[in-house]
Amino acid sequence: MWSHLYWYYEIRANGTYSERLLTKEVLTILGNTGKLRPIGNQQFCNIENAPWMSVIAVNSHNGTYGRDQDFNSEWVNLIAIVGSKSNPENERFYVSMLTDIAEKINWELILEEDDNENENIILRGKSL
Repeated sequence: MWSHLYWYYEIRANGTYSERLLTKEVLTILGNTGKLRPIGNQQFCNIENAPWMSVIAVNSHNGTYGRDQDFNSEWVNLIAIVGSKSNPENERFYVSMLTDIAEKINWELILEEDDNENENIILRGKSL
């Protein structure tokens, strides 16, 4: 998805969302970034004075989510992130933090679409 207002990122094991991690483990990693605070079931936002972002850890069905059970699951196969484009410097902040999260769980970090209509750009690949 592309927007002139937001960056859309995904942290996932692969494009088929076929690998899962225990929700508790993922939430611990997100909570330990020092840059996010929990705001609901499997949902986080930025801490004060950090660039605006919304982060959700869900048990997705082929990359889609939105049902209550997606946010109350034992497993996570997708971390979806929305970040503001209001300040171009935000992108560096997001990519740095999200790369760190992706490395900790050995999943890939994806930019859903760039300004040139390229889709699913791998910013950090999964290690073997």
